[in-house]
Formats: sequence, C-alpha cells, structure tokens
Amino acid sequence: MTMKDENWKNKRIKEIDNICRGSKDCHENFVDEVYNIYESKADSYDEFVTEQEEKKAKYMPQLIEEWRKI
Repeated sequence: MTMKDENWKNKRIKEIDNICRGSKDCHENFVDEVYNIYESKADSYDEFVTEQEEKKAKYMPQLIEEWRKI
C-alpha cells in the first residue's frame, strides 16, 4: 500500500473504519495502529510502516525479556 500525500493519515483511518464497519470487535484490532498514526511524523504510509518496524525492533527484545521474568 502506498499513500504518498499529506492526507495519508486520514485515508488510512478511513480505511480502518470501512474495514470495521458493522463489527463490534474489529476496532480493538486497530487501536494501536490508529494511536500510532496520530503520533507519527511520517510523510507517507510507507514511512509510517518503516517507522513502526524500527520501533518494534528496538523494543521487542526488551519486551521479551520482561515477559520471560513473569
């Protein structure tokens, strides 16, 4: 998916709304993505995806260690 314009955030959130229309549980699957979209400084959806992958790679080892301590 490539969305390269100033309204990529609005377009993606609208897509999520359309995907979840009529489903009560669907939005729960996209809560994190919507919050991350609002916080993102990316100029395109592709940049956003890259940003999220980098964020996950940075924090995932730490989360795994914390999980193992439980």
